[in-house]
Amino acid sequence: MRAKKKWLTAALSFLLAALAAFCFIFAYPALTRPKAAPSAGYRGVLRLWHIDGFEGGKGSRASFLQREARSFEEKNEGLLVMITVHTPESARIAIEGGSVPDMLSFSGECGFAADIARPLEKYECAAASLGSKTYAVPWCRGGYMLFTADGDFSDVSAENTVISEGKGGFAVAAAALEGLRGDFAVLPSVQAYTALIGGKYKYMLGTQRDVQRFATRQFSIQAKPLGQFCDLWQYIAVCAGDAQTYNACLDFVSLLLSPKVQSGLSAIGMLSPYFSVYKGEGGALAALEEVSPACSFPAFADISARQTFAELAAQVLKGDENGAKNLRNYLV
Repeated sequence: MRAKKKWLTAALSFLLAALAAFCFIFAYPALTRPKAAPSAGYRGVLRLWHIDGFEGGKGSRASFLQREARSFEEKNEGLLVMITVHTPESARIAIEGGSVPDMLSFSGECGFAADIARPLEKYECAAASLGSKTYAVPWCRGGYMLFTADGDFSDVSAENTVISEGKGGFAVAAAALEGLRGDFAVLPSVQAYTALIGGKYKYMLGTQRDVQRFATRQFSIQAKPLGQFCDLWQYIAVCAGDAQTYNACLDFVSLLLSPKVQSGLSAIGMLSPYFSVYKGEGGALAALEEVSPACSFPAFADISARQTFAELAAQVLKGDENGAKNLRNYLV
């Protein structure tokens, strides 16, 4: 009897312990259960590479894309966008090694993008077309301007004007195509705008980036937009091969080009290729967005073509009118 009683006591203790464990597990699921598996709506990751090929406005274009990627993910449950920042060289090396993104945001020396970009149906962009098909579209842009603190732009000359040459842009070509001629000083962007502020020059040819530089220094300027040429476009291309990923990328492109997203470009000091962002604000950027550039440079031009174009532009600026026709042969 005593043995049977001990056995019943042990069994009862075991059952009570099991019951306690059961209650603990279901009372505190966050502490004891493994993390839930991805929802049934999970569809994968879209890999977006971003390349800054020219000086922007303020802030970061990559950060702007990151914010819109989060918005896209909220509207597309289970679909993630992973953004990787590259230089033209690092992207080229990665692609040669067999790595290809699903989307590519690019500008500047990125001729290799033509090898991986897929045609974009229902979009048109002459600067990013090959044959009859468009392979990329711009999602933001900059532009060239003349700046002055005390002039009226009627006496711009090689003697009183400096050209600001920022990374990746063709400022000399913008000057030459605007009709300027002479032995102009061409300086790196920071040196150029400090020379204007210091009074060494009366005028400076620069870009939307300089608007922010002058604002930071609280230096009052007047600006005159140049409308003959612009190569300061940030493009986006879709590179995904399979249909499902390709269509998801198209949805992201559609969001990026939507009026709501485009209207937010003022946060990074850039312009929209499609909509007014600064209307009613006044100032240099509002004036610049009123000007539609007459021509541009091909998005997929290789490094050799870019170098030749830059050299030709320098010759034309110095007065080589025979080269002016050749210079225009590069334009779209």
